[in-house]
Amino acid sequence: MLIGRTTHFKKLRNAALTTNNFGVIANISRFQQDHDILRQLIQEQEMLSAELELVRERLGLTRGRLEATNAPHLVGQLEWEEDRRPNTVPYTPKQRHGRFTTAPPFPAA
Repeated sequence: MLIGRTTHFKKLRNAALTTNNFGVIANISRFQQDHDILRQLIQEQEMLSAELELVRERLGLTRGRLEATNAPHLVGQLEWEEDRRPNTVPYTPKQRHGRFTTAPPFPAA
């Protein structure tokens, strides 16, 4: 009755109310609430699992297309060109998040 239809739960709760045992009444209500939350989380988990599988499948298909177009060879050349470039100035943490700040003034020599 705890996890059955709403009408069964209401009958159980009403029967518990007649006992005037507030601990039992609270535990029955808490069980029903937690069971509803569990059911909702399981549904969300199933949806996320399906979405995860879809993204993995798309990644596999995209990888296959990249390999079919000889992209690994092209990327290898691009990586070599990247190694020849001068080192870039590292960004501050704020700049990485898109909040560019003005540089502090240089101290007097």
